Amino acid sequence: MILHYKNMDFTSKNIITTAAVTAALLPAASFLMQESQVAYADSVEYRVITGDYVNFRKGPSTSYASLGQLNKGDKVEYISVSGSWTKVKYNGQTGYVYSQYVSQVNSEAKTEVKYVNCSALNVRSGAGTSYSIITTITKDTKVEVISTSNGWSKIKVGTTTGYVSSKYLSETKDSSNSSSDNTSNSTTSASKVVSYAKSFLGKPYVWGAQGPSSFDCSGFTYYVFKNSANITLPRTSKDQSTYGTTISKKNLKVGDLVFFDTSGSNSGNVSHVGIYIGSNQFIHASSSKGKVVISDFNNYYTNAFVKAKRVL
Repeated sequence: MILHYKNMDFTSKNIITTAAVTAALLPAASFLMQESQVAYADSVEYRVITGDYVNFRKGPSTSYASLGQLNKGDKVEYISVSGSWTKVKYNGQTGYVYSQYVSQVNSEAKTEVKYVNCSALNVRSGAGTSYSIITTITKDTKVEVISTSNGWSKIKVGTTTGYVSSKYLSETKDSSNSSSDNTSNSTTSASKVVSYAKSFLGKPYVWGAQGPSSFDCSGFTYYVFKNSANITLPRTSKDQSTYGTTISKKNLKVGDLVFFDTSGSNSGNVSHVGIYIGSNQFIHASSSKGKVVISDFNNYYTNAFVKAKRVL
C-alpha cells in the first residue's frame, strides 16, 4: 500500500510538471498563431470581375440567394475555390461568384482614356437609359473607361463613376473643335434653334403636349431642340434642368435654357423652362398666356429664376 501511494505521488508530480510546461508554452503558441494571422492578412489576394450583372451569392450554387450583383471591373478579395465557384469578399460581405466571371488582377493594365464626342452626355447610375442621371458632361470631356459591355461604358470622370453610351466616346478630341470654330458653330446652332422656336409663336399651351400643334413648357423646349439641333432633352423641366452645363444669369447666351420656380415663393424647385433669345428675353410656352410667347426678364421672372443650362 505504501508503494502504491508513492507511485501515485510520482504520477501527480508528472502531471503538475506537464501542466507547468504547457502553461509556459501557451504564450509562445498564442504568439505564433498571431504571427500566422498577420502573415495571412499580409498575403490577401484580389481578383477582378469580368462580366456585368454577375450574381454574388450566399453559397456555391445558383440555388443560393443573391446578395447583389457585381459588374465588370469590380475588385474583390479572393478567399478560395469551391468547384466551379469562387469564394470572395466584397464591401464587407462574403459570398460566391461563378468562377468563369473571376480573373486575376492585371497589375500592368492601363486605364483607357476617351473623350465625349457629343454636345452633352448623360452619366447614369447603371448601364441603360432606365437608370437615373448622375450628371451630364460636355463635348471633349476626358474620361477614364473602366470597362465596356453591351454598348455601355463604365467611366470615371473626376470623382464620379457611372455609365455612358459607348457610341458617344471617341479615342481623340474633335480636331476641328478649335475655340473659334466652336464659338462659330455654337452661334450658328443657337440662331437656328431660336429661329425655329419663333416659328411656333402663338401655338396654344396644352399641358402634356410636345408639338407640333400645341405644347407645354418642357414639351416646347424638347421639340425645338430635337428638331432644330438634334439634341434630345429629358421630357420634364425638372429633368431638363440637370442636363448640360450650368450657366450664371449674367453669362447667358442665345440658345441657353432658362429655368424658373413659378409655384410661389422661389424655393429653387424648377417648374418652368424657356429658351433665352438675347436682349434680356426668352421664348416659352406660357400657361398663364395660354400660348407660346416671348417674355422679358421682368421683376416676376427675375425673382422666379432658378438656373440656366447650356446644351449647345
